[in-house]
Amino acid sequence: MQFSSIRRATLVMALTVFGTGSSLAASPMTTQMPAAAPSATVMRGDVAARAGVQDAPSAPLSISAGKGTLIRLDQAATAVFVAEPSVADVHVPSPTAVFVLGKKAGTTTLYVLGANNKTLVQRTIVVGRDMDSLRAMIAARFPSMNVQLSTGQGSLQIAGNAPNPADAEAVVEAVTPYLAEKEVLINRMTIDRPLQVQLRVRITEVDRNVTQQLGINWQAMGSAVGNFYGGIFSGRPIYNLSQPIVNSRGQTSYPVNLATNNAFSLFGAFKTNNVDIQALVDALNQEGLLTVLAEPNLVALSGQTASFLAGGEFPIPVSQTNGAISVDFKQFGVKLDFTPTVLNSRRISLKVRPEVSQIDTSVSVTTGGITVPGLSVRRADTTVELASGQSFAVAGLLQSNSTDIVSQVPGMGSIPILGKLFSSTNYQNNKTELVIMVTPYLVEPTDPSKLRTPLDSLLSPSSDVEYSYRRQSGDAAADSGQPRLVGAAGYVY
Repeated sequence: MQFSSIRRATLVMALTVFGTGSSLAASPMTTQMPAAAPSATVMRGDVAARAGVQDAPSAPLSISAGKGTLIRLDQAATAVFVAEPSVADVHVPSPTAVFVLGKKAGTTTLYVLGANNKTLVQRTIVVGRDMDSLRAMIAARFPSMNVQLSTGQGSLQIAGNAPNPADAEAVVEAVTPYLAEKEVLINRMTIDRPLQVQLRVRITEVDRNVTQQLGINWQAMGSAVGNFYGGIFSGRPIYNLSQPIVNSRGQTSYPVNLATNNAFSLFGAFKTNNVDIQALVDALNQEGLLTVLAEPNLVALSGQTASFLAGGEFPIPVSQTNGAISVDFKQFGVKLDFTPTVLNSRRISLKVRPEVSQIDTSVSVTTGGITVPGLSVRRADTTVELASGQSFAVAGLLQSNSTDIVSQVPGMGSIPILGKLFSSTNYQNNKTELVIMVTPYLVEPTDPSKLRTPLDSLLSPSSDVEYSYRRQSGDAAADSGQPRLVGAAGYVY
């Protein structure tokens, strides 16, 4: 410590921390003080219980972090201490002056004691951020915006109007580095005109499935003279022995096992006393085409997320810890999530997450006697920037699966021409392509009187004849001043 005085002297003092029971010896320091002036000791810690308050406390002292203020004393101080040194620090340039320095945002207490432990100063020190510098920075960066800044316990609030969401987000990013640890930023910025985005999405999926099958099922048995038998069998059993058919004469026969994939079956047989040859040929050439089309239209506020689902939910059993079974539901169908952010009047940042899914029994799981179907999913997640009315497409999601299975009798199946009679082929080719086209528009609310539904101009005649006549003539619609419905379906204006 340094005290102003005419003479110089060297003093060895003890730095005492009350309330902790420990004392630290300070190294010799050069001080400047009068010969008759008492020395001042700077103490940090909670010593209010031992100080003995004699005077009423003064009003709180507010200072900014990184700045300080000088307190003048009427009497010479013998002890100066602050309760929380991490919030504020003190320096004593002379026995009648105390300099308080703000370190970080918070509240602490300053005590200054004089002779006979008399309380000279008891002040609550409130340290806050340098709001003047922060306001000056915001005013310099955003001169055309009226931004109000206010601070509170553990929070900083910004308010004002912004011309667009991009400027409001820029203000938040400029203020965020000034937040203290564990401090919350309260954003009450408003946009002059709420911006809403309408998203038009067209989801198209084309699934083409080609199947070619040629299978030969043999069932031949022959017997020679004596007790020797020989035969050939291939493919599935020609007859279904589990469903016998008995006719009126008591004769038993069995139905033919037809192919499960709707293949055409050609049956031929030859039978003598000792030889029974039967053949069943399955031939199939199948081509399937599946298209899925969805055109959802959604409207969302800038920065908010909108969702759309055209499909359904199927139950999934979930085992609990106590052995009970609960039911959870999984969504499937055409699903769309999008989050638009209007950057300015010409640019829109769009985060799109479209998904097309359908139940697929080929990937089902069976557990505990319960079969849970799987899902075949097409999903995309992307972020783009474009203008209002412009479109972008997510394409190239092409999937091709092909299988070719050939079964034949070893050796005999490799014989030219005749080998086809002892072989079966099954060829499948499945191709799927998904195309997603997205078009955002900037929209504004309209007058409800400008919105109309088909029911507003729909006539309610008393009979079909009157309905047909009034639709063709349009007299009733003309009398009412409403446009009449035209067309066979009755919904086209």
